[in-house]
Amino acid sequence: MSVESKRPATAEGLDLYAVTVTLWRQKLVVLGGCLLGVLIAIAYLLIAQPVYEAKGFVIPPTQNDIEGLNYGRTPSNRLAPYTVKDVYSIFIKNLQAESLRREFFKDHYLPVSGASEDPKGSLYAYFSESLLISVVGKDVDGRYSVTLRYGDRELASKWVEQYIIRAGQLAVLEINKNISTEAGMLAKNLHQDIVSVREVGEKSREDAIIRLREALKVAKAIGLEKPPLINESSSASMNILGNMNGELAYMRGTIALEAEIGNLQNRQSDDPFLGKLRDLETQYSFYKQLEEVVPEARVYRADGIVESSGNPVKPKRAIILLAGIVLGLMFGAVMALVREAVTSSRGSLREA
Repeated sequence: MSVESKRPATAEGLDLYAVTVTLWRQKLVVLGGCLLGVLIAIAYLLIAQPVYEAKGFVIPPTQNDIEGLNYGRTPSNRLAPYTVKDVYSIFIKNLQAESLRREFFKDHYLPVSGASEDPKGSLYAYFSESLLISVVGKDVDGRYSVTLRYGDRELASKWVEQYIIRAGQLAVLEINKNISTEAGMLAKNLHQDIVSVREVGEKSREDAIIRLREALKVAKAIGLEKPPLINESSSASMNILGNMNGELAYMRGTIALEAEIGNLQNRQSDDPFLGKLRDLETQYSFYKQLEEVVPEARVYRADGIVESSGNPVKPKRAIILLAGIVLGLMFGAVMALVREAVTSSRGSLREA
């Protein structure tokens, strides 16, 4: 049936009625374009590799999980205890670190992709876009998600789990390194204090020998071999006896002074006579032990298991098919209008 448009074309714009009539007349062309678009969409869906999404969630550890890190960390020991917030922030920093992304890409993603290297960085760029680490909600409870999109559902889930575990390992290593560094620095300072105390003790012994030698000279000069007999009831005699370590040290007599000088000269170590030394050695031993210990702790908790999507997240079949239909209809409509214009031009030439 032939349908002729008797409505004149408008002076402004396109006559919608004429276009509608033309498209109806060329409906087979329009339907052909739509079918072509659908076929192209189906072909793309058959060729495109499906992409699945795996997601895991992490939350902060409990206080009991980090108790191993606070061994010996008290204000009296000049070491502030670690809090849950401190430990979890270190874990999140490692989880989001670019170094971990590159390490995981090199050790896991690149070997599976079949390439030995990525000189242009295109594979890493694709991997980095596929791996998303984000906070869940408003970070009230510190809940984070790790999402990875990959063509293998099981491998994507495995990688997400391995990625989180590796971030936890790096966080524990960093914390242990910080603990060792702090303890080592305190131990180093205490060792220097011990050396200083011993040097002071040695100098004090040398000074004591010099003072005793001076007193010995005086005792020899006055011929005093033994301390004089002192009346115990005399308060003046008691004062003299109490001051024999000062200017009156010569009153000990030459025998006592020579014996004390010989004893000081032959002393193997001043350590037993340095009252502050033992406390310093105890603290030094504690920090050296703390420097070498490797505490264990959990720096995060997995909030459930790693889940993967049952259906591919890419490509989206419904959207692709709808886009194929729409684009096919548009293509068919354009071809219909072009065909109608060519047919009209030929008719006009025949009439002419």
